[in-house]
Amino acid sequence: MTKIKHYLLDEIPAEDYSLIAIHSSCESYLMAYLLNLHCGCGFIRSNESEAVKIGNHPFDRYEWIDKANGIEVWLFSNRCLVLQNDNKMESSLFEIPETKELSLVKDLKDTDYIVRIDSGVETQILLEKMGSIQQINYRFLADTSQSNLDFGLNLDG
Repeated sequence: MTKIKHYLLDEIPAEDYSLIAIHSSCESYLMAYLLNLHCGCGFIRSNESEAVKIGNHPFDRYEWIDKANGIEVWLFSNRCLVLQNDNKMESSLFEIPETKELSLVKDLKDTDYIVRIDSGVETQILLEKMGSIQQINYRFLADTSQSNLDFGLNLDG
């Protein structure tokens, strides 16, 4: 007679992460450098093949992964300017190309950068340390309870 084994699966929790929205006019590489310098982060640029894309338009992505300490944090640029390619050749005194701005997270379209903290870093401590960076105009903790903030990224590569 064979014994029947029963397994009880615990409920799988929904993704648990924190988002910090940052307003700054500096370039993404400088933002990653400043966070590394002032906040003790370890951001490095992700590979081009792992870049976050909407259509053919890439968004900069930096990662800080330290498996030994359980740290998983990502820095994303939230804005991407796209030049509209109109084949209309109008003769005018000033030819200004039309641009379109894309946002990675639609509900946070006014922010320049997003820091996603999955594990290993205290969000409040990181927010406080960001206060010492002069290039950051404003930062705040985004409400992740809104379902619209899920930007559907596969962060595992």
